[in-house]
Amino acid sequence: MSFPLEPRPQTPAAPLPEPFQAPLTGPVELYAERRSTEPVVYVPDAYGRMVPVLRSQADALIAAVPATAPRDLTPQPLIDSRAQQLLAAGVGTGAAAAGVGYGLGQILAPLAAITSSGLLWAVCLAAVIAGTGRRAVRGGDTYITHNHAKWWGKTTTTNGR
Repeated sequence: MSFPLEPRPQTPAAPLPEPFQAPLTGPVELYAERRSTEPVVYVPDAYGRMVPVLRSQADALIAAVPATAPRDLTPQPLIDSRAQQLLAAGVGTGAAAAGVGYGLGQILAPLAAITSSGLLWAVCLAAVIAGTGRRAVRGGDTYITHNHAKWWGKTTTTNGR
């Protein structure tokens, strides 16, 4: 069901009594405000406009909304000092352990070489001593070798005593 849109009939307003004929303009002042000697201060409202408020009411508003504490904006280190100490101790301990390990390796490597190749050196020394002893027993055989160079890179070798 639809209703047609029709304008409402206008009824004439009742005339106002004589003192209320002219519209009132200007700030509104309450009776209690007139009697008070308290100063009026202007504070910003939620929209940024300045609103007149009695000083006692402004103090209550300020107490209701505490001011934010100022922030400390001094530059802070990237890594805190305790973490730096722990890191330095770890790095120093690691470097010391590496140095001790390297030094022990330098000391123990020759000892390991002596034990592993010592037998080889002993066998070689025994062979040298045995070989020189046999030559001395046989009278010291001496071999003389002569190389004769010829043309086109040919050589002849003769052995003699």
